[in-house]
Amino acid sequence: MRARRRRREKRNIGIIEVMCIIAALFVVMLLIAYAVFSHLDQKKAQVSGNTVDRQEQMVVGTDYVDDLLKDFRVGKTDYLVTDRKFTLSGRWYQTIIDGTACYNTVTQGAMVYFQIRGTDDFDIQFVDRTELETPYFAYIIDDGEPVRQTVSENHVELPDTSEHNVTLVMDGMNENESKWQGEVGFAFSDIDCGQGEMNGFIPKQKRVLFVGDSITEGCMALGDEAVSAYNSATHSVPWYTAKKLNAEPYFLGYGGSGIGVAGSFNTTSNSLAYLSANRRVSTEDYPGCDLIILNVGTNDYNTDDRNFSRGYEDVLNRLHERYPDAPIVCVIPFSQTHAEQIREIVSNYKWAYLVETEGVTFDSNDGIHPNDSGAQKIAGLLVDFINKNGIF
Repeated sequence: MRARRRRREKRNIGIIEVMCIIAALFVVMLLIAYAVFSHLDQKKAQVSGNTVDRQEQMVVGTDYVDDLLKDFRVGKTDYLVTDRKFTLSGRWYQTIIDGTACYNTVTQGAMVYFQIRGTDDFDIQFVDRTELETPYFAYIIDDGEPVRQTVSENHVELPDTSEHNVTLVMDGMNENESKWQGEVGFAFSDIDCGQGEMNGFIPKQKRVLFVGDSITEGCMALGDEAVSAYNSATHSVPWYTAKKLNAEPYFLGYGGSGIGVAGSFNTTSNSLAYLSANRRVSTEDYPGCDLIILNVGTNDYNTDDRNFSRGYEDVLNRLHERYPDAPIVCVIPFSQTHAEQIREIVSNYKWAYLVETEGVTFDSNDGIHPNDSGAQKIAGLLVDFINKNGIF
């Protein structure tokens, strides 16, 4: 009797052990499944190695915003916020100047975006190595107007210690600085906010790429010489055009340049491909954009028609190859230089639009470059053309 009871107890123990093993295996399988699906969710929520906030994935943005999603964590109505201290927009690159790591650009109109709180001021640690004149930058607090000052006056006062959105614009430098060979332009190593806090942001508006010469960069917008005090990106045709379109401007303009002439930097074609003489633009660093406005040719009065046509067509094709979905608005130079060649070339492309400028007049300090009011008038003409043709 006792032997039979012991056999029954052993059999029951064996059944319990088997059930425990099955239960343990089931738990292990659940843990493995959870790990696998969690990994897949993380991969889905990841862009270029950075985890993105779930709400941000719901943002329906432009190509410009999509290109930047890898850097940002929180979706908001008008802008995206990043964990970085500040965010750069424009032709920036990192370099070492006198042993200090700096962010550098030789292009007027390059910008820096950040939110700041817990302080009523900040200092931009500019490194000025210009050879001719001290450059000017402009700062914009929230929805205010740009305020210009030299990079040597690097201190900025805020209205109070609450949160503010700040935009810095590299606004004006002497036209004859050694930008191409010497990489002389705007440089800064950091932004000091003391005990305050900072984080970068980027507007979610569409972006317009402006390709051109001194008119594009805002040369002589505030005076009759191509010097730092008179050159101003925030008083230029691109600046006012973008604002009227509720878009962000991306500047790619260099004084004196054109299809066949280098000017203060290099030809338009080389300007697309190079940040400086020895620094090429990698494919992934090309800016995202939703519209392109091309205004070149004014400086090509000594470029023969055949070479101009070849060069202009090359620039158009390069832009379209990089931005197949972005319309290209081609502006005939106000001087009418090579107007016939531009008309003929643009007529061959369904994605290119021609802006006639014959007879257009505008205010100018030197008879060639639009001043502030002249830039606003031209911007109005461009926006009217864009809206009329349903381009943007």
